[in-house]
Amino acid sequence: MVSNAARQLAGEQQPPRKKTYQQPKISPSPVRWSKFERSLVAVGSLITLCLMISLLSTKISINNQQRRLQDTQTQITKAKSSNTSLQQEIAELTTQSHLKSAAHKYGLSDKNSNVRNVNK
Repeated sequence: MVSNAARQLAGEQQPPRKKTYQQPKISPSPVRWSKFERSLVAVGSLITLCLMISLLSTKISINNQQRRLQDTQTQITKAKSSNTSLQQEIAELTTQSHLKSAAHKYGLSDKNSNVRNVNK
């Protein structure tokens, strides 16, 4: 029979333990802040608060300007639409057929030989 290569000892010895020294436990006491640290925190907080307020007011200002821009663009669009419709009406009123009907309505005659078109 094949036996296990490792021998088992009846009284196995444990390896010697290293001596460890325990540090005495010191309860940590809070360290007070110095006047410089307190003033530094106060100034930092004040600067942060000022920056937050300025950021908020800038955001509100931008939103108001954006709204005014949209209102102005809406007015421009309405004016362009009105101009286009008025130009179409002018083109319709200046057609040859409309001019002939207006002349006939008021008892005027239209002689094409005496009419000249002048373009700019």
